[in-house]
Amino acid sequence: MSIANPVISLKNINVSFYQSESDNFSFKKSLMKGKFLPKKKKIFENLSLDVHSSTIVGIEGSNGIGKTTLLSVIAGIIPISSGELKVDGKVLPLLGLGHIFHNDLDILKNIELWNLSFDCGFKANKDFANEIIFSAGLKINHKTMVRSLSSGMKSRLAFELAMRGNEEILLLDEVFAVGDKDFKKESKIKMKKKLNSISC
Repeated sequence: MSIANPVISLKNINVSFYQSESDNFSFKKSLMKGKFLPKKKKIFENLSLDVHSSTIVGIEGSNGIGKTTLLSVIAGIIPISSGELKVDGKVLPLLGLGHIFHNDLDILKNIELWNLSFDCGFKANKDFANEIIFSAGLKINHKTMVRSLSSGMKSRLAFELAMRGNEEILLLDEVFAVGDKDFKKESKIKMKKKLNSISC
């Protein structure tokens, strides 16, 4: 990554969502009302932002203001309507810990899936899986099905995997809003070490 140029650059981006008047929007109902599409809601209008290497940026605001949407745009999950988006570096979006796991697979298979999705370079075998499980403070094994885990257990596993990746850009969305007191304390320490390793 270049030091002179921003690693994340947003130039006059616009993002809009279609928003129905109710959660029960359907094509049939829209035809009956003579409305073929729900209303369009602007989330961002001509938003510009530059983030340089070795920089930590916090986004603060009330619920519904678009914090998660902005991170999803940077991660390439949500498309922009117009404008220019450039991201120079490998991105790991932690937009809700544990949601990436597949409930119908065991922990080892999920680690393999994570490895393929984010190109982490893990040696995704049972020894590595058991190491992740131990570091997460869980008393289970690599053959445990993810569907049997609580949301807190999934969060612990996801966090441990995230801390061992080789990404250059971390996108964090309320990562420490889940888990018990000990998990939050431990994860903050590990996060500081991770950020220091990335910024070196």
